[in-house]
Amino acid sequence: MTETDGELSTLQDLLSQSQGTLQTPENVTYLTQLPSLPLSDLLAAPAALTTQSHTITSSLTALTHTSYPKFLSLHKSSTVLLNSLSLLNSSLDTFLDTALPALDDAARVFREKSGPSVIEERQKTRVVLEQQDKLRDLLDIPILIDTCCRNGLYSEALTLAAHATNVLTALCTLHSEEEESISSSLQLTRSLQGEIASSLHSMRLLLLSTLFEPSKKLPALWKAVQFLRRMQAMSEDELALTFASARIECLRSALQNLERDAGVSGNATFDPNDNITGTTAEDREKHLDRQADDVSRFLKRYIDAWREGAYDIITQYTTIFLERSHAGGPSTSTSAAQPNPVIKQTLLPTLLSLLLPPLRTHLGRAYPHLAPLSTQLAYCSSAMARVGLDFRALLSRLITQAVVDGFTRDLRMGADREWNAMLSKYASGKNKSAAPSTWLISAVQHLPSLSTLVTQSSAPARVPPEILTSFPPLAITLNAYLRALNKLRLLAPFNAVNGVISALESSLSKTGQELFTYAMESGSSDKELDILRAGGAAYARVMVPFLRRAVVEGVFGVPNASQADSGKMMFTTSESKEDNVLEIVLQKWENWLGDGT
Repeated sequence: MTETDGELSTLQDLLSQSQGTLQTPENVTYLTQLPSLPLSDLLAAPAALTTQSHTITSSLTALTHTSYPKFLSLHKSSTVLLNSLSLLNSSLDTFLDTALPALDDAARVFREKSGPSVIEERQKTRVVLEQQDKLRDLLDIPILIDTCCRNGLYSEALTLAAHATNVLTALCTLHSEEEESISSSLQLTRSLQGEIASSLHSMRLLLLSTLFEPSKKLPALWKAVQFLRRMQAMSEDELALTFASARIECLRSALQNLERDAGVSGNATFDPNDNITGTTAEDREKHLDRQADDVSRFLKRYIDAWREGAYDIITQYTTIFLERSHAGGPSTSTSAAQPNPVIKQTLLPTLLSLLLPPLRTHLGRAYPHLAPLSTQLAYCSSAMARVGLDFRALLSRLITQAVVDGFTRDLRMGADREWNAMLSKYASGKNKSAAPSTWLISAVQHLPSLSTLVTQSSAPARVPPEILTSFPPLAITLNAYLRALNKLRLLAPFNAVNGVISALESSLSKTGQELFTYAMESGSSDKELDILRAGGAAYARVMVPFLRRAVVEGVFGVPNASQADSGKMMFTTSESKEDNVLEIVLQKWENWLGDGT
């Protein structure tokens, strides 16, 4: 009993010591089942537990002997893990006690010093990201303006520029209150404004170059000027002056091309001493005719080109700058003001300066093909008079001077050279002069008397005297004069009568003076002197009066003009009769002929 009590005491102690172990769910279940077991099972339970305990002990012993390296490795790993956990614990203590407060202090200092700027940059970046599409569209405007300009879409280009200007102005107004951020925030605005201004400058150059294109007509020019007005690139006076200068330059370039194609120069001066070669007067006259025909064709093209160009310039200028109020309705803008009238007043003389100098230079070279040119110039003047450029008063003097110059050149190339050639052959000063009977008188006709060598006033003015056939040199010279007069009949303005008569008298005076000098220097017999007197009478009393009548009556058509009337007309340009060279020469002949009789 005592032993039993001791075992129970021991079991109770054991149970009390293992109170924590018995609280597990498995042990609680086992202890709950014990009271319900039979006695035999309860008595056999200790032996069974002992057996199981020995079995477990043997198994653990065997496991220890067979797996001791693993237990050693497990012990080593456990030791390392405990050391690592210890180091981690100390590091965490250091971090929590030292590093974390320092980091918190640094973060607080950074937030206090750099926080507002960073936040502001983030806000700006966020705004840029939110307005990315709008900013991209704004940045593409300069490129779009350039594209529109290259494709001729000037209205669209101006619309884009106006839109961009409005947007940029709004941005400038928005940031004007923030003085500290103006330089940085408006940098993009200034850059865009510069690019847009550069694009508009290129557009302005394109529009101005349009004014310098010869092929452009009124619609294209009107459109270009309207866009320049919208751009307000220049004042109305400057725009009108630029337009007039550009179109005049186009006309000048076209006229210079005509001169270059024709091989002439509008600035060339007319050389009265034309170097025309030829063995006979007919050859020289043919050469002059070919040259005059070339010049005439050139002048026809030149006058037509000038008429079309000048007419277009005046009508374009009038339509674009002077008729705007009628075409576009009332306008209160400053661009609606009329340009300075001085521009219109100087435009007409400038256009005439492109026509009149070449006419002065080349009209004389176009003789005798002046009649069609005179008609063309009259039509040109009438056409230009419709737009306020009537220059008919200037043409009369030009044509008259051209006729006189051409007639003078024909006399110089024809009659003067014929006479000089004969004198150089028979009456040369270097050699002994030939006798008058060998060249001055015809060998097949008798010497006419001085009484028969007079002009018949009843004879037709256009029929040369047959008596001059007795003097071949005078007859040849007379033919040259008549050829010149026939050319003059193609166009003989009455204003040219004095100049023509002056040229004719100058040529006749040279002929008579040279013949008189030959007669004075020829020491011949009485027969030779008679021939000289007859030749002088034929010159002074027949040839000169006939040519005077041929000019006054035959060419200029003055009816029934007596010799005195003709002489009166011829002396209108001279101060007195004594100052006329031809009259002096004729007086010499009359005095010599009178002394001989």
